[in-house]
Formats: sequence, structure tokens, C-alpha cells
Amino acid sequence: MNQKLKSLFIIAYPVLSLFGVVIAVDQYVHHYKIAALGLLLVSLPILFFMAWLFMYRTARTSAKLTIYSLFVVAGTLVLAYALYAETAEPMASIGFLIALCWFLYVEWYSRFGDRTNSKLNVGQSLPNLTFEDENGNPVHTKSLLGKKNILMFYRGNWCPLCMVQIKELVNEYKALESKGIQTLLISPQPQGKTKKLADKFDVNFKFLVDKGNAVAKQLSIDSENGLPTGFQMFGYESDTVIPTIILTDQKGVIIHSDLTSNYRVRPEPRELMKWFE
Repeated sequence: MNQKLKSLFIIAYPVLSLFGVVIAVDQYVHHYKIAALGLLLVSLPILFFMAWLFMYRTARTSAKLTIYSLFVVAGTLVLAYALYAETAEPMASIGFLIALCWFLYVEWYSRFGDRTNSKLNVGQSLPNLTFEDENGNPVHTKSLLGKKNILMFYRGNWCPLCMVQIKELVNEYKALESKGIQTLLISPQPQGKTKKLADKFDVNFKFLVDKGNAVAKQLSIDSENGLPTGFQMFGYESDTVIPTIILTDQKGVIIHSDLTSNYRVRPEPRELMKWFE
């Protein structure tokens, strides 16, 4: 139920913020300029932030998004003053709901909670797992023995942070190869989308499909209803995976696992490579 609410929230919140901008314009037209300012300060941060994710292509952010939060707090105070001084129409009070949504996004939506996972402890051997490559051929982790491996479980091509994180690894592929590190990029998304990704980057990585999210469930890193509501129309399944990175040595033993508790906080490639030194 929690993930279902999140999948609805991440679509509803930006729409509500757009509505807040419209109300701000209306307040300004009716000469309630202080209320308009307050509404803009609480409504624009999520819109600017999401635009920034897609346009400037970042793989990670700070956990708290402090600068954006300061704008929201300032907008809330300005809006409260406008309503107290009766220099705003009642509709402007929607800004308080929008401000609440921002802090829900930062403290609730972005977080996965406790990710303690006894199946991915350092020193354990990775169980034999079965994937499919972008062409539908089976790939077993037994075939990976003899090489050091990075297994990156990502949500899908729809996730901007995942895509930039993959691009970062692609940019380091020569350094990875020089250290004898094999990179596996794994998602439950359809093979066609994985093949598109493989064709786009054209590097010696393994682009794999976790069909039916079976491996994610086996490792307890699946995210039921983790897809934002409405993205199903683009061919994705509702269930996805929690971003996870597993590093193994040549014997298939786990030497490190990055179980981020916040989908916006992710390791850099150089951080991962240090574990193999």
C-alpha cells in the first residue's frame, strides 16, 4: 500500500504544484502580490527540481535538498503572512498543502526505509541467478566466476538518475576493463527497452533483464508498485526494483553492496572501483 501511495503521489504532486502556479497568477492579477509570491515560492521548487533532473542529467543529489527546502519554508511564511493580513483570497491556502507535499517528497517519497538485507552480507557467495540478455538469451551468474563484477540493479530507462548513473559507468568502462571488472546492468523492464539502452551505449557491458522481477524478489530488493502511476502506458510493469549495487570478487563472493536508503543518493563509479583495490 505504501508504494502504491508513492506511485500516485509522485504524479499528483507536480500537477498540484502546477495548479499552485495558476492560482499564484490569479492572485497577482487580483493585486494580491504577496500571496502570489508565497504561492510561487512553494510551488516552483518541485517543478524546477524535476526539470533540472531531466535537463542537466545528474546521477545524485543531496538527501535533504536544503536550498529548495529553504524556498518552500520562505514561501510558507510569506503565504501565512498574506492570509493573516487578509491580503490573499482563501484559495491561496492551497499553498500550505503544496508545501507539505515538498517535505513529504524529501522525507517520505525519496526514502526506502531500513534496507538491512541478510541475503547481501559481505562475505556471502552470491547465489546462482538467472537473467536474460537484451536478445532473450539466458545468462547465469555461474558464468561470471573468474571475474570481478559490478551488478547494478536499476529501475528502468524511465528513471533519469539511473540513466545518468549508467552513463557514468560507461564513461569509466576503460578503467573498469583495465581492472578486470565486468559490469552488469540489470532491470525488470522489457527486453526491447534494454536492447535500446545497449545499442545506445555500445560498450562491453552486460545489459540484462530480470524477467518478472524474479531475481529482485529472490534477493529481497524488489519494489512492488514502484513505477510512477501512468508510466505503464510506456510499456513498463508496475513492479520494479530498488536501486542496488552488488560487488563480487572472482569467486562470486560479495565484497560490498550499496543499499541506498534514498533513491537520490547514489555512489560514484570511482567509489565502487576502490572496493576492488
